[in-house]
Amino acid sequence: MSVFSAIPSTREPTRRVSIEIEGHDTFDEFVAVEITRDLKDFAGNFQVTARDAGRSMATFDFASPPPIFSVRPGPTARISIDGELVMVAKIERVRPEIDEERAEITFSGRDKGGNMVDCAAAPRGPGEFRNVKLEDAVRRIAEPFGIEVVCEIDTGRSFGRYPLELAETALSAIEKGARQRHALVMSDGTGKVILTRTGGRRAPAALTLPGNIKASSAEFSHENRYSETIVRGQGEKAGGKRADRNAAFGLGDDPVPPEDRRPGTGEATERERAGTAVEGTAIDEEIEDYRPIVFLAKTQADDISAADEADFRMRQRRAESEEPIVTVRDFRAGPENRLWRVNEIVSYSDAFQQIHRDMLISRTVMRYDEEIATEITLSSPEAFDPKPVGSRRTDMKEGAARSRSAKSRKPKAPAKPLDTTANAL
Repeated sequence: MSVFSAIPSTREPTRRVSIEIEGHDTFDEFVAVEITRDLKDFAGNFQVTARDAGRSMATFDFASPPPIFSVRPGPTARISIDGELVMVAKIERVRPEIDEERAEITFSGRDKGGNMVDCAAAPRGPGEFRNVKLEDAVRRIAEPFGIEVVCEIDTGRSFGRYPLELAETALSAIEKGARQRHALVMSDGTGKVILTRTGGRRAPAALTLPGNIKASSAEFSHENRYSETIVRGQGEKAGGKRADRNAAFGLGDDPVPPEDRRPGTGEATERERAGTAVEGTAIDEEIEDYRPIVFLAKTQADDISAADEADFRMRQRRAESEEPIVTVRDFRAGPENRLWRVNEIVSYSDAFQQIHRDMLISRTVMRYDEEIATEITLSSPEAFDPKPVGSRRTDMKEGAARSRSAKSRKPKAPAKPLDTTANAL
């Protein structure tokens, strides 16, 4: 049926997903919704495909008259699943489309963290913070954006100087400090920034193939991995490494003429370098080729923070090189019927991808279209924390992984009474 003769929707909207748009009643004209959270993208985002009642009524005399308003960029959208708020975001982009087969509108946006991704951290100063812990620096950067900061971890030592470059974004200003403290910075999707570590909670259910996984894909690559990651910086103080540099010059002495001055040996430069140069390294033992890479620390560094940043960068690149993506039915799982969420540890056993171990959920895409499904991206669990790798990158045997998954779902049987029968030896 041509859209120019009628404009009915052939797909019935879901009621499990609720969208409230600022200044209007609940918006229920949508036919497809996609809600994305990603540890690497910081800001959560959404996309909705819908019928725009205002545009339909303006175009077609015979269009049915639901509550009329046209979706425009700017208003805040509150998105809930089964009544549970999952995202508060600004509508940033609207794309109306019409042809002979369909008339629809697609609109999308990001949560408040999107402003921190795009905008300058300190356009009018200050140029630096002094003697601040990471969480205090993050709060001062986030405050103008109206974003609350929640710190769930001990972030360690204070920064003597925390520089803010004039043109750097708020997120960039936060991440450079987080790398040196091995902290994970994430948005919760509803207006808060969380400083945390990875995998503090387990996912609602295991992921298995064969089992509850309906689709599985993966990409394994060494393209962006390096044998040695080096972070170099400059300390403000020499830590006692400089030698005595007082000149042998008395009051009233005449300066030494240029022709009588002894040429330098470079010793003074080496002493200065030893006192101020900072270097940290991390080795990826899985990369056999000679592939070094160097980064410059963007905050005041010492040997410990440079080493932490190098380790953080190495682990992140290693995790990004191995990312299985699986799809499961529904938004919820497990005996508690919880939503799938990022930064949770899940038992993953996939016979096709040949992976059988705990993994970290690094990205979720909740989709409603013809069906309800969640796409889950997995990463190695040590990607964002400083703990020893240990056996976290070692696969269990397939049978052991399945047994572990089954045990996590199976309730314990009641204990049997003791057998008091005695037999002769």
